[in-house]
Amino acid sequence: MFRYQGMIMSKLQIILEHIKKEFKKGNLNLGKILRSDFGIDISASYLNLNLRNPILIAPGPLSQTISQIKRAAKSGYGGMVLKSVVGEDKDGNASMKALRKRSTFARWVYDDEGNPIFHWNGGLDLRSLEDYLSFARKAFKIGKKENFPLIESFLCHLPKDVNEEWRIEEWEYTTKKLVEAAHVLYGDSPVILEIDFCPFLKREKLAVEKAAVLRWYREIPRLIKEVSSNVHIVPKLLNLDFGLDFQIEMAKAAKEGNADGVVIANRFFRRYVSKDTGEAYFTAHGGRELRVLNQKQIQEVRKILDIPISATGGTYSGRHVAEYLKIGAQNVQVLTYVMKKGFERAFEDLMFNTKDGFVTLILKEKINN
Repeated sequence: MFRYQGMIMSKLQIILEHIKKEFKKGNLNLGKILRSDFGIDISASYLNLNLRNPILIAPGPLSQTISQIKRAAKSGYGGMVLKSVVGEDKDGNASMKALRKRSTFARWVYDDEGNPIFHWNGGLDLRSLEDYLSFARKAFKIGKKENFPLIESFLCHLPKDVNEEWRIEEWEYTTKKLVEAAHVLYGDSPVILEIDFCPFLKREKLAVEKAAVLRWYREIPRLIKEVSSNVHIVPKLLNLDFGLDFQIEMAKAAKEGNADGVVIANRFFRRYVSKDTGEAYFTAHGGRELRVLNQKQIQEVRKILDIPISATGGTYSGRHVAEYLKIGAQNVQVLTYVMKKGFERAFEDLMFNTKDGFVTLILKEKINN
């Protein structure tokens, strides 16, 4: 038995080294190598976008410059969601401008598995919509050239309660401009727009009333589609402290509102107390706890709703990617692990780690069968 297992591991190591060698030659089409040499297909999708593999860079500090996009594409990722922008009306008014907050602290902490978690107190993209659009136009040209899918993410006015009127002009103007910027990559296909209900909404005392939150998910997709019929709207679920049932209610509300998919789910916003120093502060928080909860949410949503899911949260290995896909996600968005290790090293580890790399796990299963 041990000799048989040793033969399997030896064969696996030889295959992995061959794949890594070919990949490092500059042949970025890892999927082509796996299909032609081993009959393995790792391609994925994000609604109407075809992805060379299911791992995307999530919106955040690593998706806000042209050089980052080029590095992510060259490293081999399946795509990228650009840093979320605060929307404006045609006169530059932005009711959510409080989310354009520059971080005053940033630090690393670790969960009970030893996984890194990034704490900071910033927000969405700091740029005005005009400056962001200048960046986005360049980004989509790069995406077209590199065959690297890009998705925009944004947020505009949110009513604080069920009686407050929408500032529709912010959603109308921003949607039109984002769709125009993405046309070079999407052509006549629907443009995917994520709605970033970010954890800092709790900091701003907005995600407080349950009925108002459900209203956001139910009404925003319809509101946007009245502006442009050529869009796919994908709201990101908040992770609030109202329990699992309410998390599922948010997904149901998005489906009722004609959303084309959902992202499950954003980080918590909680009071964190350092085990080492006793320091206490409020921050967005993730790690293993987030992954476990998000996987539970995906499983529950899949039981009752037919809606595409992009997964995110607490992903530190190819095994975690595989877990998300197995329970029904189309793709997986990663950020913290890439921030800690760098674009190239993180991708190589997520794919080829000899213990739990995504490709490694697929090859193990293929060899065993």
